[in-house]
Amino acid sequence: MWEHLKEANTDLLYQIEVIQEVVGEAKVAGELTPYVGQISQLCASMRLQANRNLRDIEHRIEGTLADILAATRSLTDFFELVNTRLAIPIVRAKAGDRLGLLFLRFLHDSNSKSAVLPYGITDGNFAVYPSPVIPAVYLLPVTRQTTLLYLPLIYHEYGHVLYALHKRELDDLVQDFQKVVSRSLLPQSIRGASGAHAGVFRRRVVTAWYAWAQELYCDAVGLTIGGPSFLKAFSHFFRTRSSDNYYLPREEQLNRKHPVTWLRAKMLVDRARKFGFSGLADSVECAWQETANTLGLSEDYEGTWRDEYFTTARQMLDDMIEESQPYTHTEGDCQADPTLSRLTPVQICNLAWQQFERDPSTYRHWERRTIEQFLKAW
Repeated sequence: MWEHLKEANTDLLYQIEVIQEVVGEAKVAGELTPYVGQISQLCASMRLQANRNLRDIEHRIEGTLADILAATRSLTDFFELVNTRLAIPIVRAKAGDRLGLLFLRFLHDSNSKSAVLPYGITDGNFAVYPSPVIPAVYLLPVTRQTTLLYLPLIYHEYGHVLYALHKRELDDLVQDFQKVVSRSLLPQSIRGASGAHAGVFRRRVVTAWYAWAQELYCDAVGLTIGGPSFLKAFSHFFRTRSSDNYYLPREEQLNRKHPVTWLRAKMLVDRARKFGFSGLADSVECAWQETANTLGLSEDYEGTWRDEYFTTARQMLDDMIEESQPYTHTEGDCQADPTLSRLTPVQICNLAWQQFERDPSTYRHWERRTIEQFLKAW
């Protein structure tokens, strides 16, 4: 066993040194420097632990065998996290990353808790690996990284980071909402097969709403930060992709981490009206309904949602936003002066949608020129 442990830690030490070399040689945008520094520190810490394990192995004190094995397993798991996730934004770094990194810099700097958390970008469907203690890795589709219209969707992913940073307080608010759902689904009778079946369904719905409420919160974060640009990006991105966005059978719903997208759109429309975007809200609501009609689908959440939840859900989201304090868009963000010498990420995306809707034929030329000016200004 001692020899096996020695081999494992020797190999780990070698692999860690390889990662350190790759990270040290990488050429990255300046905005990624804090992230590189954090990963370098993690590698140095792992290297110290591997050397410590090897020294302990050399002593071969029988009573320490189980502890060394546990330390080796823990180090192996953490190395795999660094190797398969955290190092990738550095290894794949390219010049085009800077646009997305500037958006993340704006987001993280806007909140005192996230300001100290490094961040990186990699390729994939819109997602994030959120953590309150290790760097956040954001996933973006390749073409969305260097264009403007759908970059606001990253605000939703930032919401997951905020949730991780405020987990205890936000969990309490979600649990209060779950209690409302639970009470509404109490079976008329707990006796018999129907009562038992209803009880199982109730528990599964209540459990599902723990993740679903977080998604509604992240959507609310996106709208709070981005204003119209987020709602437009969300609606255009999902509205014509799949009929699954409008209806899912009950069992499929309960096995997903996201609620039905049509419900998410309805919640966003509701909050958009609260922000004063009534015209946009009506337009989005109408577009989703027209698409559903074309697909031959009607609104049916198979008992997982009731309109009576709206009031409680609104209050839950209001309280969650108040607790986590994301950046809140201003009127100047939504109607920015395009001649400003330094546009913010929120301003440039709202301008992008205005330009796209005004004249799609010239939009691409406008976008390239505007991104170039934006990168120079920052």
